[in-house]
Amino acid sequence: MKKCTLVFILLLTKTVLYAQYDTIKYVNGNRQAAKIIEITKKVVKFKNPHDTTGPTFTIPTKYIERFIFKNGCIELKSVGYINCVKDPMQGVIKNENFTRNILSIDAAQLADAHIQLSYEHVFSKRAFGLVVYANHGFFSGRDSAKYSRIESKINGGQFYKNNYVGVDLKYYPGLHKKIAWYIALGIECGAATNMLIDYSIKYVAYQNGTPYYTNEYDPYAYYKTRLYLGYHIREGFVYRVSKHFVLQGNMAIGMSQYTTDPNPDPHLKNDKYLYFPKISGGILVGYAF
Repeated sequence: MKKCTLVFILLLTKTVLYAQYDTIKYVNGNRQAAKIIEITKKVVKFKNPHDTTGPTFTIPTKYIERFIFKNGCIELKSVGYINCVKDPMQGVIKNENFTRNILSIDAAQLADAHIQLSYEHVFSKRAFGLVVYANHGFFSGRDSAKYSRIESKINGGQFYKNNYVGVDLKYYPGLHKKIAWYIALGIECGAATNMLIDYSIKYVAYQNGTPYYTNEYDPYAYYKTRLYLGYHIREGFVYRVSKHFVLQGNMAIGMSQYTTDPNPDPHLKNDKYLYFPKISGGILVGYAF
């Protein structure tokens, strides 16, 4: 009985103590008595109510669930709180301002001598989006200098991608605010030019006017266009600068599967279908409607 009375007195004392001051309730459930000095969209500044001449403390507003003021609750809609309680829909784009279709051009691909256009549609519940894209390379690929480019190095080391198309299925795990993050699974297919080396021709030498073949080979480069499939997982963000102006960034890792053995040395045998790791990135500028 005494223990119950003691607990009751402690709770009552704590309640009275909080009632004398402003109170901050954190998202983890903890409460703190405070003398609130300033509230902004990013931070809250307050002092220890027992030491109002002491230091001012600053905490991010994202850690706060609600404010409880000793003089009653006030409207804080400007910083995302309604009746002193955090509004979970603060910053979420309203339906009338949300544009579900985005046409984009990839600036990163332009820097690598390709042009890539894409179209995305975000479905009604905003959790998923479907992207289709097409890419064209400006070079023919029949130049050995092209295979020193980074695009060739990260896609098999001997291939220059000419033309391809792809499809991505995006998943948006959070609400669509000004910046929305996503993860996507995708597949692409197209044509890539492969630089090969022919080792089958030997040097021809002459002795006393008589030709003969040496044991040394005279390799030369030739080119073939091969089909391929690509599989990847992509992570990125959509930044809605305005209702119609959208910026996107992404990184992808995956595998490229070529339909024929690209190894230039005929003495080495590989499987018919070869896989190469690939990595790519994108910076997209888009129009939303």
